[in-house]
Amino acid sequence: ISFFTVVLANIGGIILGVLGGYFGGWRDNLIMRLMDVMFSFPFILLAILIIAITGPGVFNVIISLAVAYLPYSARIARGAVLAVKESQYVEAARASGASDLRVIGKYIMPNVTAPIVVYVTMSFAFALLSEAGLQFLGLGARPPTPSWGLMLNETRGIIEFAPWAGIFPGLAIALAVIGFNLFGDGLRDLLDPKMKQ
Repeated sequence: ISFFTVVLANIGGIILGVLGGYFGGWRDNLIMRLMDVMFSFPFILLAILIIAITGPGVFNVIISLAVAYLPYSARIARGAVLAVKESQYVEAARASGASDLRVIGKYIMPNVTAPIVVYVTMSFAFALLSEAGLQFLGLGARPPTPSWGLMLNETRGIIEFAPWAGIFPGLAIALAVIGFNLFGDGLRDLLDPKMKQ
């Protein structure tokens, strides 16, 4: 669930962010105002609202979390594009007659990949926590679908008598989140040229 959530959210968010950041003007204003509307809702409440409309299930959890994460990835991609779109090599490519698609694909995307890749790896941790939270609330998949959040939900009645039933799924969630965060931090150190000096 976390994997597909991150993939869907980042594909949509990167496309919207790159288009808005590159073209600017009314397109950027339209995309960013839509993202601001989505930002105005707390993340988990937006996901719960979408699940309440569509109903529980694995596919609906993926869609609701992807839609709720979309504005974050769009902002990251837009910021990265705005940082490089006025560079001299981009201006030279435009002056030589390169199409917008070629400028985006050949000159902008390779130079904005590092912050996007770091964000994508770190967003796995947030997606995992959000999915576990929704499963704990009973808004996700139904048994026998395996989920750490569902395991925690099922131990609520027996936690006093068998604390290990809740400790191990919680520990697995914590270790996975720490692992994704450390991996993203290591990628940032590896890909950030400022960190290599």
